[in-house]
Amino acid sequence: MPTENQRADPNRTLDLLWGAQPQATRGPKPGLSVERIVSTGIEIADAEGLAAVSMRRIADNLGVTTMSLYRYVPSKTDLLELMVEAASEPEAPPPQLTGWRERLRWHALAIADTYRRRPWALDVPLNAPPMGPAQIRRMEYLLQALDDTGLSGPEMLGILVMLSGYVRGHAQLAFTMSGVENRTGAPEGEWDAAYGRMLTTFVTAEQHPVLARIVARDSFDGYADPDPWLGDDFAFGLEIVLDGIGAYLERRTHQS
Repeated sequence: MPTENQRADPNRTLDLLWGAQPQATRGPKPGLSVERIVSTGIEIADAEGLAAVSMRRIADNLGVTTMSLYRYVPSKTDLLELMVEAASEPEAPPPQLTGWRERLRWHALAIADTYRRRPWALDVPLNAPPMGPAQIRRMEYLLQALDDTGLSGPEMLGILVMLSGYVRGHAQLAFTMSGVENRTGAPEGEWDAAYGRMLTTFVTAEQHPVLARIVARDSFDGYADPDPWLGDDFAFGLEIVLDGIGAYLERRTHQS
């Protein structure tokens, strides 16, 4: 009997992602499909978070038995992979973008916006590198942005890992901070104010000379980016990442 926690089968998951899994032929056909099951899971996750998603909950929402879902999506691992894939469909970059920097910046912002719209995707464990068609299309777009730089394939892939890691890490931080009131009962603004009080009250020039100097110079009164997902902090860090890529390209040019 299938269960949500049965052992994953990476090749089965791969076939499901690419639509190569044989269609269910046994039993009644209640109008179910992989797409309908996945879209229902996404609706639940969008409204209530990933913790609310289960095969039983999806079955209840669809008015079918839980066992009937397993003919289409054999495990919860498969379900989550399919949900992330469906949430990852990339847009083609605007044709007017020129140069690797503009293109990578555009893609980084697009990925961050996907996490902002579907933050539950950050709660899905990474079991392997991206394997679904939508995620591979995004990878192809990113590689195309670097294709004229003269970098080798491994170098381009390494840059993609670094860039996506920065975006995911920042998004994870923004997602975690956005849920502080649900976790603690205290609004985010109160935590920001407490952080500001810590900086101005407990940070001393004797013990923390550099930080104290920065606090005094910039007059911190709490700390809150107006848009923690795509605001000043994200933009600043992204430009540092892009600067690093540019410096690496410059060094590679001089070496060749």
